[in-house]
Amino acid sequence: MNLNLPIIEPLADRRSILIAGAGGGHDILAGLPLYFALRALGKTVHLANFSFTDFELVELITRAEPLAPGLMAARPPGDRPVIYYPEGYLVQWFREVHSEDVDVWMLQKTGAAPLARAYAALVEHLGIDALLLVDGGVDSLMRGDEAAPGTLIEDSISLAAVDSLDIPVKLLACLGFGTEVEEGVCHHHALENIAALAKAGGYYGACALIPQMDAFRQFEAACRYIWEQPRHPRSHITTRVIPAAHGEFGSYKMYPDDDSLRRIPAFISPLMSLYWFFDANIVIRRSLIIDALRHTTSTREAFARYITLTRSGQFPIRPTKNIPML
Repeated sequence: MNLNLPIIEPLADRRSILIAGAGGGHDILAGLPLYFALRALGKTVHLANFSFTDFELVELITRAEPLAPGLMAARPPGDRPVIYYPEGYLVQWFREVHSEDVDVWMLQKTGAAPLARAYAALVEHLGIDALLLVDGGVDSLMRGDEAAPGTLIEDSISLAAVDSLDIPVKLLACLGFGTEVEEGVCHHHALENIAALAKAGGYYGACALIPQMDAFRQFEAACRYIWEQPRHPRSHITTRVIPAAHGEFGSYKMYPDDDSLRRIPAFISPLMSLYWFFDANIVIRRSLIIDALRHTTSTREAFARYITLTRSGQFPIRPTKNIPML
């Protein structure tokens, strides 16, 4: 069974597609079902991630060399465990399980200006003509005027960086609606923003992950491999997406030692297993903060500009709302 992708048409004539984690960390994992599904359709697909990994540590342990400033292909850590290195363990999984050398590119966690230069180098190196940003969660859809926007800064930095790229197709996919309870995302505003994107012609539709799909099985296997490495942290997004796709409901832990549900309860539901697809250009145009982030050189500077902008009174902040009961 195949993933029923609503973005086949804009990708129909694309030769080289880059799937990139937009919000950093484990977002690259949320792009794996898309990677396997598009490869099954005969597409040439590449993987990248806005990385939270320590570049200097990886260079020291694996002897990897940057292709350009802030851009490096991950290398397997081998028998030297790295506490936070999803990209490297994903490369290792491909080698061990599939006997395949797959590059997973790491884009260093910076501000939008150096990230744009790193993206441009990667686009030229790979001959990219379509970009698919992937967000684990939905905070990439936040405009900046929400009282509870989650961790929108990293996603907004990525969107600001790719806006300058000369690529014919730029898409955004979100996976894990309802998973971001730790971040305090207001899902009322997420739905309100999706509706506004639909009205602006920027919403392509949604599709669901189910266990019968080979793309889902490969995704789950890769995730489990990475999370079960010594001391490696797990993603609180995809550890909820996977049980949701398997039909779990309500209060459920994928791993018995997961104490996140004791801190903030997450309600596992089928909504978490849905992909939502958007025109990234329209998402960028609707943002109220991306212009302020374009020339930032660090995430610290980006946070400072966001805080200054939201306190300036240039636009009203929408108060948090609950989704009405049916």
